[in-house]
Amino acid sequence: MKIINLLPTAKQRELRYEAMYHSLLTVFWISMFSFALVFAAQVVTKVYLQFEAQSIAENINRVTSEVNKQDNAAVKAKITAVNNLITDFKNLEDTNPKWSKLLKAFVPVVPEGVHIENLRVNTRDLKVDISGFAPTRDSVIALYNNILSDSKDFNSIDYPFENVSKPANINFHFTFYVDRSIIQ
Repeated sequence: MKIINLLPTAKQRELRYEAMYHSLLTVFWISMFSFALVFAAQVVTKVYLQFEAQSIAENINRVTSEVNKQDNAAVKAKITAVNNLITDFKNLEDTNPKWSKLLKAFVPVVPEGVHIENLRVNTRDLKVDISGFAPTRDSVIALYNNILSDSKDFNSIDYPFENVSKPANINFHFTFYVDRSIIQ
């Protein structure tokens, strides 16, 4: 079926423009309605998210304050106890003499065959008492001379005569003083 339009051309053009105008107007109002709907949804979402963020922040603050009151007291007490223990160990380490320097300086002065059985150090007076066993009198004299010759680390060595009274199998003892730098 064929439709014949008998209206004049100007009127046909006017009707076409009018139909196009109504179509564009419909598209415009649908677009505006969609825009307004999306804009309203975004505003509502923003308000909702701000409310949720504030609510979550309040919950975090509340939980944090509860945790700080309960757990932090225990954790802080444990940390304080551990810190005090470490401080005690550090103070103990700082106040105790360093024996390695003394032993490093003393070992080379002991002659072959001499056995040191006891080494006592008085850190307040810097006094060292040694006792031990030597197979011969000469090894006891060599120990005495070695300690005496190391005047940088050792000084004021005594020389008890009972150390050299026997010619062999001698139980000896000496007392001497050390320089303060050797035990620090």
